[in-house]
Amino acid sequence: MKDAFGSNFVEPATTGASAIGLPAQQLLRRPILLLATVAVVVILSIQAAVANANTERAAAVGYLSLSMVLCGCAWAFWTRVRLAQGTLRVRWSLIAGAALAAAIGYAPSFIQGFLNTGPARGFQTACFNTSEALYMLAAVLFFADVARSIVVVDILQGLLFVALRFNLIYSRVSLDHFAINHLIVGQFVAAFLFIVAMVACLGAASRAELKFLRTLSWFFGFRLIDFFLSNQVSYTWLHYTNTSLYDVPGTALLAGFALYLLYSGPNGNPADTAPLRPPSLMVRSLMPSFLALVNLMLGLFLLQISVVLAVVAISVSVLCYVARTAMLQAQVMKDKALLQSKNEHLEGLAIRDHLTGIGNRRSLAGAYARLQAAAGGTSLALLLIDIDSFKQANDCHGHLHGDRVLIALAGDMEGLAAGVSGSHCARLGGDEFALLLPDVTSQEASALAERLGTLFSGHVYDADRGRASLSIGVAPLHAARDLPLETLVSYADEALYRAKLLGRNRVEVQPVWESAMRTEDSASAPAPRRELQPSTI
Repeated sequence: MKDAFGSNFVEPATTGASAIGLPAQQLLRRPILLLATVAVVVILSIQAAVANANTERAAAVGYLSLSMVLCGCAWAFWTRVRLAQGTLRVRWSLIAGAALAAAIGYAPSFIQGFLNTGPARGFQTACFNTSEALYMLAAVLFFADVARSIVVVDILQGLLFVALRFNLIYSRVSLDHFAINHLIVGQFVAAFLFIVAMVACLGAASRAELKFLRTLSWFFGFRLIDFFLSNQVSYTWLHYTNTSLYDVPGTALLAGFALYLLYSGPNGNPADTAPLRPPSLMVRSLMPSFLALVNLMLGLFLLQISVVLAVVAISVSVLCYVARTAMLQAQVMKDKALLQSKNEHLEGLAIRDHLTGIGNRRSLAGAYARLQAAAGGTSLALLLIDIDSFKQANDCHGHLHGDRVLIALAGDMEGLAAGVSGSHCARLGGDEFALLLPDVTSQEASALAERLGTLFSGHVYDADRGRASLSIGVAPLHAARDLPLETLVSYADEALYRAKLLGRNRVEVQPVWESAMRTEDSASAPAPRRELQPSTI
């Protein structure tokens, strides 16, 4: 049959299924499928019996057979619409509409063959062009992560495809070129859709989407076989003007495919929605560019019919492609900036203490490493700060009071650190804090520690809860060089222990370079007195 184009797989609506209970629906499904199988066998048998007659009525039987098979595909694919989610639901619906439109488009050819009525060229034009456009959109569009403006441009490309297809096949301008353009363009588009569906599988983001694209590939493949046997072999090479046995295999393949889908039924496995693997961003971003490619090819075909129309079509296609590329690039940059912002936020959470808002152990290590790399041998000092009798106050007055004390100390530390460029304050855990001060001498570090103690002791939380005080150990370092942070902390911890031992509410200094002069063995550094530190919260 030379008039075989516009067919694709769809999902016909299961009318009334929601109103029927599940047991009744299951009882009805089996006899309906059996009746459909019998109908397919009967119609294919009749088509095979009359195909070699090469008459208009034999061709009409072929059109009826193909129309029924496409309706079966529509029914099979519509059952998947109900279980699909998000953009996949839209794409299944597009394919459903495309197949149904193609099935309806073959009905006038059947009526014309049996009743000798005039051709319904306008109606068939609308049906087949709609079918091809819906096939194209469902195959190449990835709506999930694409801006609406980009989708609009892709739809414009689809509408341009419809216009080109119309002028190549059915317009009065191309009437003299009907046979040649019908066969060439029909097979070209069929092959294009098959290749696109195969390549699109690389961009699948979930098992459900991969199943959709694989099903689409099989359908387009069978459709391409049907086009090749009916148009190229039967009509062009063997010169059968109406029909032949070569029209039967393609229809039989599509019929078997539809029955397989109907009998297997939709799979509602929740695992299908889980991410399959990171999708190929190149495929997902470039697939719609195939629309521009096919429109460009159709525009070149149109040159032999109307140069003006061809130039306009090619120009519009190129402009849409350029606009889409620019908008896609802008979206990629926007997504990249958003991702970077989220990463910075997560990184901030990882190096911040959630209660006080200042740094933590990890941020202190990073700040010390940066000072070592930038300053080299520059002097610095580490203040190790502990709240006196914090555990007892916390037990007596409650954790909310303790949190207020911790937040107040963090605020005092930040205020003090603001006056020293490059300084860093952190909460090491519980009521233990650290303040790293670059470019300060031992005397300056001690003075800053005394100032911090005075600021903190000035807070009055409640009349019956008194004031709080600090014990601070200072470890001045003459030259940072490659001294590990743990060693520096151990010296500050030794000074803090001494402050606690001497009555609390005081500042003690343990210079690192003096201790280092007493021995060359780094193992002689004072060991941390963690067992004597106040308990943490």
